[in-house]
Amino acid sequence: MRVLVVDDSRAMRMIVSRELRSIDAVSGVVEADSAEAAIELLPVEPVDLILCDWNMGGMSGLELLEALRAAEWTVPFGFVTSESSEAMQRSAFAAGAAFLVAKPFTGADLAAKIEGFLAGQSGATTATSGGPTDRAAMVASLLASLVRMPVAVVHAAEGPARQVARWTADYADASGDDAAICVVETPIASALSAALTLMSPAVAAEWAESGTLPDILSESFHEVTNVLAKVVRTDGERCILRSVAGFAAGEKLPEADRIAAAPSSEHFQVSLAGYGAGLMSLVTL
Repeated sequence: MRVLVVDDSRAMRMIVSRELRSIDAVSGVVEADSAEAAIELLPVEPVDLILCDWNMGGMSGLELLEALRAAEWTVPFGFVTSESSEAMQRSAFAAGAAFLVAKPFTGADLAAKIEGFLAGQSGATTATSGGPTDRAAMVASLLASLVRMPVAVVHAAEGPARQVARWTADYADASGDDAAICVVETPIASALSAALTLMSPAVAAEWAESGTLPDILSESFHEVTNVLAKVVRTDGERCILRSVAGFAAGEKLPEADRIAAAPSSEHFQVSLAGYGAGLMSLVTL
């Protein structure tokens, strides 16, 4: 089975394509960076399944599905989406979608959904895998599944220090209200992003030393923090990633006051063998 992956995020296309290639039934993967590109590609690259993002610049994933069905293309179509409302699901299935995979997801989630579809068991919910209940172990499991290598996570007494360059991810709850903040030191942000993008430890070290991330690693880190939406809150409530931002060493975080007043914070030391280590804080608002 050949699969077309349509997403305007290069990092997400890489993640989805990598996971697809680990599924025995998938014989090939083709990529398109927009719905418009997919429409041009399909006549010359026959595929057996389309896996598409919902929100993209230009034509949306839903508009692509509607255009294909209007043109009598019947190839099965699945969504990879951060949207999870019942209204969105109804729109997707009414337009002819076969299944949805909700972000954030692990490789196991995606494989289970694709394999379920192939077995004729498609549905509207994302498969979830059992796992450890300790949050450090949960973070380690999620990150290891994402980067496909062992990740060690242990509890720490303190979070990222101001004298270290940091990245923050801001999360909202289902109502759009402030839910959580993740603060990550740039060295481990660079390590995780480089490993995800299949870049070398030397590249990770170079950007860790600079205190910044180039566009491709910044985009990859966005996907790292998207996956962490599963565990940023201590009550397990599902969150939505709103924004990711980087800050220089010594710079005060705009969220510093909210973090200081937060009812719950948990700190971790995250290590990626060969790539580096750093501190991370998950702050429930």
